[in-house]
Amino acid sequence: MKNEINAVLENMTATTPEPEDYTGEDGLLYCGKCRTPKQFRMDKPPFEGKLFPHRCQCEQERFDEEEAERKRQKHLQTVADLRKSGFTNPEMINWTFSNDNGKCPQMDKAKFYAEHFDTMRAENIGYLLWGKVGTGKSYFAGCIANALMEKEIPVIMTNFPLVLNDLTPIEGRNDYIARLCRP
Repeated sequence: MKNEINAVLENMTATTPEPEDYTGEDGLLYCGKCRTPKQFRMDKPPFEGKLFPHRCQCEQERFDEEEAERKRQKHLQTVADLRKSGFTNPEMINWTFSNDNGKCPQMDKAKFYAEHFDTMRAENIGYLLWGKVGTGKSYFAGCIANALMEKEIPVIMTNFPLVLNDLTPIEGRNDYIARLCRP
């Protein structure tokens, strides 16, 4: 049992030096590039005095960059999934504040709503949009929906004719209503 523990400990404490790495006066392995330690000495029992691997500064920066990229990719996938399930028309993915032509003088209200959504939701504040056909009500709502999805907030953007058409089949009706209510 003791040999197994020593083997695991030896494996945990192993640090593979690069050709440019060097051992400092303190007995620690240092990175030859950034000149920071690649090891640390444990100061508490039962491993007191043992050397353990430690990321040097350049390894930590590389790790942080890779982690940031993983998080960015995960966020992009989450947003893509939300858009796929949240929009009934794929064209709506392009209905964003950045794509707005500036002709709607009320668009600043949509931005405000999206930016302060947590407060709006907590205070139960919503917007009622009305106007003639072609005045940009759907685009206005789509901009809000896209901005919320960018914050990883689920949204379903649809219209009553589609909902009523989808509800016509009796089988699965409750599942459909539950899916609409989830976001």
